[in-house]
Amino acid sequence: MALRWNLVIIYLRFMPDIVALPHPRKLYTQLRECTSAEKRAQAALEFVRGCTNSDGGHLFLSRAGDLQLAASTQDGQPPAELVEEARRTWDRELDRQPDDFKTLELTTIEALRAAQESPLWLSSSKEVFERRLLSVYRSQAWVPVGLVMLLTRENKALVPIRQVHIEALCSALLDSGDVQERSVSPQQHRA
Repeated sequence: MALRWNLVIIYLRFMPDIVALPHPRKLYTQLRECTSAEKRAQAALEFVRGCTNSDGGHLFLSRAGDLQLAASTQDGQPPAELVEEARRTWDRELDRQPDDFKTLELTTIEALRAAQESPLWLSSSKEVFERRLLSVYRSQAWVPVGLVMLLTRENKALVPIRQVHIEALCSALLDSGDVQERSVSPQQHRA
């Protein structure tokens, strides 16, 4: 019995801090109540950073047909190589739009998983970032909203975020007009 309690104490000591998440509707409302697009982007980045236990990061949003830096946890501009990597990832993800009307065979799914790129990216200064796409389905169309580059360590797995919170965050950015909506309906994608 004492061994079990020692294991529980060790587990609790090294367990990451549990983040109290707001209800998705409350998150949506809080983001919509921000007084500017800049404050809303910073609040969205801080929400994602806090939920994932990331050490920092950069939020890029789709604006004027391009991916633009909207918020950062660091002062100044991120390195050019990080911006280039964010744009490369964004373009790759736009080319690989989801197809909800196609059933894949098991061998096809395994081949796709093997071909997927690691979500981690290593900068020339040896900083490790995890890439996370922000997107949502609206009116049966897939809407890519932005991309987050989250600072982490190579052996540290970031915590996943529930899809309902991603949907609330993306909807708040879209409904506030902070993101230029570029939707692709599944019918267009299949053609």
